[in-house]
Amino acid sequence: MVRYANRFGKLICLVDTPGIQDSSRNNEDVQNKIRDCIKFSCPGPHAIILVVQIGRFTKEDVETVEHFCSHFGKELEKYVIVLFTRFDDMKREMKKKPNHQGMKGFIEDLTPPLKEFLSKCGNRYIEFDNTLEGTSAESQVQRLLDIVDNMVRENGGLHYTNQDYQNAEIELQKHIAEIKQKNELERIKIEEKMRKEISDDIRKQYEQKQQELISELERIREKAKRNWFDNLCEAGRDIFGW
Repeated sequence: MVRYANRFGKLICLVDTPGIQDSSRNNEDVQNKIRDCIKFSCPGPHAIILVVQIGRFTKEDVETVEHFCSHFGKELEKYVIVLFTRFDDMKREMKKKPNHQGMKGFIEDLTPPLKEFLSKCGNRYIEFDNTLEGTSAESQVQRLLDIVDNMVRENGGLHYTNQDYQNAEIELQKHIAEIKQKNELERIKIEEKMRKEISDDIRKQYEQKQQELISELERIREKAKRNWFDNLCEAGRDIFGW
């Protein structure tokens, strides 16, 4: 699913990839989802947002993400941001337990593989409160975009790419070229049709004008004949007394 939006003066293309983290899916299904991801995000994403519910960042999640990363290569780690949802649940727990360490404690209590994954991704993460509205909700989005902006700057403004994306871009450009060629042929066909219609119309107008001219000449000739005969008769009367 692809969505476009303008947020805080930035045009954003968001590609949602449901199912990649679904542990019930087999490897082929995941590969199909990955292919869809490549197709919709060509020529490559500037950021990859891994959305995980707080308390649900399981070993299966890590295995799925590692499979995703192994497909796209180590370079992908430079573009990943982990977004933890349901921070509102944690805030309620923090109110019940004054000694609750919040996100800091949550990150510290992660299992070594999860901590290692976050470390590989530059410890880029953000928490979202699902209950926020209005300016507070907008502030969360702004914080996320700030993280994305900083990451893009660190990556020299470049988007992620690999051989799969490069192949997809070649296919995309080929498809665009085919569409352009098809549109150009269609344009030429329309122009030729218009020329023919104009030419036929001009020819019909010419033939009509020519026929009108012939009819006018015939009328003038007949009138001239009648005038000549009338004049002749008039002259005969004058001369011969007819």
